[in-house]
Amino acid sequence: MNDRKWPTKLSTSERIAAAKQKTARVVDHLQYLLELHENNAIVVYSPTLSAQIPRSHAANAFNVFQRAMHQFEIVRLCALWDSADPEKESIPSVIELVDDPNVIEMLVQETAAKWKGIGGRILDPPDDPELHARFEAALQRRNEAFGEKQAQKAREGLRKAIAQSRDIIASPKHASIMNLRHKHLAHSLSETREEKKAGPLPPVKYGDERDMLNATLPIAENLYCWVNGTSFSFDDARKIDRKNAKAFWEACTFHITR
Repeated sequence: MNDRKWPTKLSTSERIAAAKQKTARVVDHLQYLLELHENNAIVVYSPTLSAQIPRSHAANAFNVFQRAMHQFEIVRLCALWDSADPEKESIPSVIELVDDPNVIEMLVQETAAKWKGIGGRILDPPDDPELHARFEAALQRRNEAFGEKQAQKAREGLRKAIAQSRDIIASPKHASIMNLRHKHLAHSLSETREEKKAGPLPPVKYGDERDMLNATLPIAENLYCWVNGTSFSFDDARKIDRKNAKAFWEACTFHITR
């Protein structure tokens, strides 16, 4: 099923609930993809392992291993950018759900509401009840002002994520990577639907998947922050994944006898 119109059949609340669920899953999938990417940075893109493999029959097996690692990263990246569908946990699915004025406004109001009514601790509160009430009122006004600022950030962040996602979906790089996935990785096709419509597409180059992943991360952070109300740092996750990958692969030693 590939029904881009399915969100219009849902209420605003239903669209938001579905968007929250899919966005959380997108972040989960991205965390695994980032782990895979940092491993491939060593396995595929560095000489850490390949330099240890001499000319031998074993080199053929190592080449298969490299290709499998690289291709699976592409497959998982394409899954994140697969077409919008009620069953797919993809960024386009989230975008179709949230790209609506009523949905955006409700998410904005959710953000603002988190701060309205939140109290705070008044250091050295005055004994005078009237003065204490003024302090509380001032604190409430401060919280509401901060909530309005966060609401504006939510509005801008959602619109930015939508625009950036649409740009990626319309890009030649997206078309080429998805075509590779359809033609050679998910299926074995002599010609894809896209090629029948537009003719031959530019081949995917090494590093295209890295560029697309790097463009994906801030979009996912924005969506997770303003749809789910939760912050997440992929930069921090990447540092951990890189450290783990180095700890394993840089400790591997091959002894190949020809």
